[in-house]
Amino acid sequence: MRPQNNIKIEVLGELVARRCDGTIVGHDEWRTGQTRDLLRILALNNGRRLRRASVAEQLWPNVSLDRARASLRTAGSQIRSALGSDCLVRHGDGFALEGVWVDVAVFQEDARRVYSLTRVGRHKRALCLAQAAERLYRDDFHAHDDESPWARTEREHLRRMRMVMLCQAAESANAIEDYPRAVALADTAVTIDPTSEAARRALMVGHAGLGEIGSALRVFEELRAHLAEDLGADPSAQTKELHLRLLRGGPV
Repeated sequence: MRPQNNIKIEVLGELVARRCDGTIVGHDEWRTGQTRDLLRILALNNGRRLRRASVAEQLWPNVSLDRARASLRTAGSQIRSALGSDCLVRHGDGFALEGVWVDVAVFQEDARRVYSLTRVGRHKRALCLAQAAERLYRDDFHAHDDESPWARTEREHLRRMRMVMLCQAAESANAIEDYPRAVALADTAVTIDPTSEAARRALMVGHAGLGEIGSALRVFEELRAHLAEDLGADPSAQTKELHLRLLRGGPV
């Protein structure tokens, strides 16, 4: 969606909201943590209508529905006031954030396109998009109520999406023999999920491409240790086959 104004919302990492004139909304201007979390929920669903009753129950689960609805109305008014815009639009029993640039929406779209481009062999374009998406991902998603079910679910979803995107970008880098970039991308994916075999395989191929066979073999041993300790499992046949080729000195 093309923004209708210059309001920008960043929720990957610390919440940042920029008004049309470029000024940043101060932390205290939101007044409450629930107001900030309401903006985060709206941003995560940028342009999609949300039922007010459902959002109220998420943000104020321990109060009566009438009181939660009243708090939601107050928080919505505060968002409009702080942003200086009517970008929070009502739709019957719901509402939506409209006409606003949101980092997480762009990140998710770029991550999906990386997948599509990798599948059709447009590896250079996939790498460019992955780098752009990585710049948007300043940090994991966090909320005022950081351990609430909705916040944990969104955080893990975005972490997984980033990890998969990094693996695909590393595979693209290996495909065009850009091994240093493949190693950097795959190594970042491994820090997110040490048990990811896709990330480990991409890292092994990258190291092998650089002539670092010893490093590639250590990646496999680290994977085997993590799988055994965390999941009680062994590497897959595909990963073992790659390991065997490395031992034999064959092409990877």
